[in-house]
Amino acid sequence: MKKVWVFAVLLALGAGAAYHFGYLTRWWQGPRFIPKDPALLAYFRPDTSEWLLVQATQLDLRVSAESQAELARQLQEFHAKTGIDVRRDVDAAGMSLGLAAVRGRFDWDRLSAHLQSQGYSLTTLGGVPAAVKSEAVDVALDGRYLLLGPQGELELALSRKRQGEGLGNGSPMVKALDELGWEHAMLGGMVSGPLLSLVHEAVALRAESLLGVLDVNAEGAEVRGIASTNGRIQAELLRAALEVARKALLLSAALDATAEGRTLRASLESATLETDAQGRVRGFIRFPHALTEQASGNLSRYSAPEPLQKWLRLFEGGAPAANGAPPAASPPAVSSPVAATTAGAPVHLDWKPPVLGLVLLVFALVTMGAQTRPGMFNVLFHPLFLLPFLASTLGVFVFRWTGHAGGAFDVLALPMPEWHRFVAYPVAQTVALSAAVPLVFALLSAPVRFLRPFAAGLGVGFSAYLAVKALAAVPVPLIPPVHALSWYVGNAVAALLIARLALPPRRSKEPQPRRGPGSRR
Repeated sequence: MKKVWVFAVLLALGAGAAYHFGYLTRWWQGPRFIPKDPALLAYFRPDTSEWLLVQATQLDLRVSAESQAELARQLQEFHAKTGIDVRRDVDAAGMSLGLAAVRGRFDWDRLSAHLQSQGYSLTTLGGVPAAVKSEAVDVALDGRYLLLGPQGELELALSRKRQGEGLGNGSPMVKALDELGWEHAMLGGMVSGPLLSLVHEAVALRAESLLGVLDVNAEGAEVRGIASTNGRIQAELLRAALEVARKALLLSAALDATAEGRTLRASLESATLETDAQGRVRGFIRFPHALTEQASGNLSRYSAPEPLQKWLRLFEGGAPAANGAPPAASPPAVSSPVAATTAGAPVHLDWKPPVLGLVLLVFALVTMGAQTRPGMFNVLFHPLFLLPFLASTLGVFVFRWTGHAGGAFDVLALPMPEWHRFVAYPVAQTVALSAAVPLVFALLSAPVRFLRPFAAGLGVGFSAYLAVKALAAVPVPLIPPVHALSWYVGNAVAALLIARLALPPRRSKEPQPRRGPGSRR
């Protein structure tokens, strides 16, 4: 009965720790599709004139097998660098000129470490963690919302959110989108501003606003648009201009004998353009999945335009240059493997591994017999157990407060499984993120008995750290991504088993000789 209570307490502690560190919210993510998210809108100016909302959970465009494989490769690389699994972690994104807000689940520890390695400086903006870099897009994380934009705009966005002065129901953009409805994969448009002026110049007809939505269903992608004008006559003129453009595209598609040309021609023939008494032009066109697959297959053979490539280098250390100027030169390479592969140690400590390590230690002790089980605090506070346990879960964290930084100090301040950064070889990381180190010390403790607590501390610490890595789905060099979780779980179990075998049993007391009734005291 005593063991049942111990297991119940252990389960409660584990559930509480998982809830505290956010793992339960990852497993139970709640509603990922929030059509109209007031918290997301609150970051943008109330007079925002151009805005786009992308619901990542609803956007599922079909692409060719070649493009899908390339996209999967790029997303995997992005995940390995930033810790952001776009398909699983990103829910929605709102964008305007100069600011983007992404809703999802983000690991700031991994993201900030990568940004530091690319030249960003960690700071705080409006009380939230941020990373800034000259001539680059700055980043801030406000709970579930990742903000991208210039530092000044990020500070204003956070202030608007705190004071409730962002996009609200009374804003012109929100009123316009309310008429369209919010349950779409993508929606947005322009109600005024410089972009709408450029459209006026392009079509030579004035429109008061341009709004559109995109939906994806079993048949394909459907696009609906609304252009508001000053009156019925202006609307008819705009519809006539759009009809001319549609006829020109039909003629071009008719001259194209490819399957893509025939599919595009069918979509253009079924497209509709209508006007109403309020001076609005409504358009509808459907693109079947076959067309998007064919188009993506053709686009995959071409590289992205240079401006787009510059923006895609945001998380690779590149910065979008102004006026088409070449990006700033990268700093010279560093020859030292420690300096080249490490960033500055994060300011705060990650308490998830040591907390989980305590739970695993209790579990290991419960599996021992009552006669040989040592006391938990006797094991935990033994110097030969505590020091390797803290080093493998928190690192030599005192370096974070002693002023020692740079080079080897940044590595030693990390947990021991991360000390592979002393060696610039991928295989070193794979070996470090395994049960190899505890196994070596467990073998050494067989002839040297006083090393058993040391081996046990390493085993529990490595087991906890690898379990946290498994929950975060961190990729492992030389291990296929599909087997990364099995690698972490298997080595975490092996390290805990090593710790269990290395734990020194409680010393039994020497039996006292029984005294007879006639024995002298």
